[in-house]
Amino acid sequence: MAENLKAAHEASRRDSESNVQALRDTMERMRNDYEEKLDSGKAAHEASRRDSESNVQALRDTMERMRNDYEEKLDSERAAHEASRRDSESNVQALRDTMERMRNDYEEKLDSGKAAHEASRRDSESNVQALRDTMERMRNDYEDQLSGKVNR
Repeated sequence: MAENLKAAHEASRRDSESNVQALRDTMERMRNDYEEKLDSGKAAHEASRRDSESNVQALRDTMERMRNDYEEKLDSERAAHEASRRDSESNVQALRDTMERMRNDYEEKLDSGKAAHEASRRDSESNVQALRDTMERMRNDYEDQLSGKVNR
């Protein structure tokens, strides 16, 4: 019976060792599975992070291109506006210059007309005065002739 007990005990020990080894193997498999899942999760997370960073960078690049395009268009519009403003100022100045020339021409013609009118007036006055003088001399001559005939 002691041998039976010893054999039962030995069988129980081997069975326990077998159960412990099976538990260790199960624990090792579970740890390996967990590490694989963890590694897979980390890899998926890293891929997701890289994808997210890539998307963010693509968005930044797009925003930068849009900003540059907007600034180019704005600069172009400013340049066009400035050119238009300069053209308008040039046209206004040309109009002012033309109006000034026309005013000067008109004033010159007016002054010339006034001078011609004044010269004509003086000429007329001189002619009228000469006519008066002639008439006065003729009257005086006539009176002298008349009084000479009467006195004789």
